[in-house]
Amino acid sequence: MQSQGIGKILLNYAKDKRNKLYLNVYQKNARAISFYKREGFEIQHSGLDEATGEKDYVMTWQHK
Repeated sequence: MQSQGIGKILLNYAKDKRNKLYLNVYQKNARAISFYKREGFEIQHSGLDEATGEKDYVMTWQHK
């Protein structure tokens, strides 16, 4: 279901309900990182998902 606009619709719904959003995304998921950056998210810091051992980023979006 990728590239059909569903993620953007869901994200816009969440943006309408909140002034600030946080999310974690795996560093190796370049496609997701690009999507979130296009949607106005910024990388705040990197970390490690202890449950999986995968490196991740915390990304945030704030209403302007």
